[in-house]
Amino acid sequence: MRFTDMFTELVRAEIELWNGLDAQLNESAGISLPQFQALAAIRGIDGDARVQDISRAMSITVGATSKLVDRLERDGLAVRSANPGDRRSSFVSLSDSGAIALDTAATASEAHLRRVLGDVLPGEGADRLRGELAALRTAASERVAK
Repeated sequence: MRFTDMFTELVRAEIELWNGLDAQLNESAGISLPQFQALAAIRGIDGDARVQDISRAMSITVGATSKLVDRLERDGLAVRSANPGDRRSSFVSLSDSGAIALDTAATASEAHLRRVLGDVLPGEGADRLRGELAALRTAASERVAK
């Protein structure tokens, strides 16, 4: 097998899944997939979430994360507060509306992906694939950084 062919299939699968889930989240929760991922990252960070922490959690640039947080704040889904230990950064937290949207989107996301993928990756197949993808991501991250 050629790795380029495997990579192409992986990217195409991601695009198809992304587009379908993004449409579902817009319809059911009124937020986009990037907003959902950012809200989940904020909630998942122990302690105070900074833009840099959210960026790291999402594997996107700090600039893209900052713009995404700006949109979350504009839409009333997140709140920025001053970082008393560093005037150059701020903390980001979920607003009440953001927490509700995240909960709604998490339920819709799981239902959508279970419907789309459940019969293709039943039971342990999904767990195995998740583990393999995590290993690929870790290896790629380490090797690209060199």
